Amino acid sequence: MKQKIIDFFKFKWFVESNRPYHFAVLFVVGLVASFDAVVGISGAIEMKDWMWNGKKGGIFGWVKGNGFDWIDFAVSVLGGIAGRLVRMAIL
Repeated sequence: MKQKIIDFFKFKWFVESNRPYHFAVLFVVGLVASFDAVVGISGAIEMKDWMWNGKKGGIFGWVKGNGFDWIDFAVSVLGGIAGRLVRMAIL
């Protein structure tokens, strides 16, 4: 348990599964588009990742456990929120 807490604060969870890329792309989207676009694009990116990397079988054609990555989705939305906050600070 102690090691999991240390890993969390070292941001190891952030650098796996192309999360910095998700954050950066949605930061730019947040700068130029609405929050609705941020949520929609975040969902579309995760659906693309799920469909591209998921294993065939199970419900809806994919094996359980290889589904939607909610952490990636949350990081993407947080990137969009950061972009929106920067935009509001500029304007």
